[in-house]
Amino acid sequence: MKKKKSLVALFLVAIIGVIGGTFAYFTSDDTFANIFRTKAYNVEVKEVFTSPSDWTPGTTTSKTVTAKNKGDVDAAVRIWYEESWVDSNNHELSLTDNSDRPAAIINFADNFATNWTTSTEGGRTYYYYKTKLAKNQTTAALINSVTFNPNVTIGVTHECDNTTVAGEETCTTVSNGYGGGTYTLTLHVQTAQYDQYQAIWNTNVNIAAGE
Repeated sequence: MKKKKSLVALFLVAIIGVIGGTFAYFTSDDTFANIFRTKAYNVEVKEVFTSPSDWTPGTTTSKTVTAKNKGDVDAAVRIWYEESWVDSNNHELSLTDNSDRPAAIINFADNFATNWTTSTEGGRTYYYYKTKLAKNQTTAALINSVTFNPNVTIGVTHECDNTTVAGEETCTTVSNGYGGGTYTLTLHVQTAQYDQYQAIWNTNVNIAAGE
């Protein structure tokens, strides 16, 4: 009987121990707040240009565009441009005359080859600045000016009124085509984070890291 009582007592203790153990937990809750601050990306594009209202053949008009990195992230720079001519009636004109002479001549900067490299991609010509643009650095200008080609065929219309008054006949000569027309040169300046520019622009052009 004593052995049975002892076994019953041990059994009850074991049950109490199991029941009591179901409420014993070790817990931990840790929180890590990781803050990531980004660098400032800030590239300023500056144009120096005064639109002429009396552009005549042989006249050269200054035009420059530069980019300056005012942020903390190194940048890559490329430029592409498009041109258009319309006559006085807003009809589109060819960029060249019948002798394949450009009506407007884009004058690239004297140090163009030193600072810029050309790449044709997807049928478009891009001009890449050869070195990355670090903070407070400015690109050299791509072009300096544009000239109205003095050798281009302007085109004229000569009309007479076919009436004679007191022995006088009036005839009028009016320029057409490029004469009285409007030329538009649009420069697109693109910038990208330097260490990712090849992926962003999908290009194989190598831009030097510089100093």
